[in-house]
Amino acid sequence: MVGSWKALARGLNSVPDMVISGILPWCLTPETYAARPDYLQALADFVRARPEQPVAAFERQADAVITHDAQAQLARIRCRTLITVGARDVITSERFARRMHQAIAGSELQVYEGCAHAHFYERVEEFNQKTVAFLKQG
Repeated sequence: MVGSWKALARGLNSVPDMVISGILPWCLTPETYAARPDYLQALADFVRARPEQPVAAFERQADAVITHDAQAQLARIRCRTLITVGARDVITSERFARRMHQAIAGSELQVYEGCAHAHFYERVEEFNQKTVAFLKQG
């Protein structure tokens, strides 16, 4: 998997191009692409407006994300925890969210039906409302 990210990053002109062309399609549902082209353009513009990350730094970041495993630490979490995931997330998937939920005592799991990895972009208002309600529970 890491090799494919590196090849993709090298094959495009920049990290923003790679994020927009190679990562966003995995983070959002095809329905979001079809129904909200203006929103997708705004996300692409946002990605391009950020300070550009060198490809080598992106490769190191991708390696760190892929190899990082905090599963053994989850049982040590003692604060209220909200875990959110899109039901159609093919990157981290609901099965990982459920494992986290089982490992973190008292955690809450919110699954966003019809959403992918970036459910917080696909359902901004719903995500914000549910997250704020969770935080207000104190």
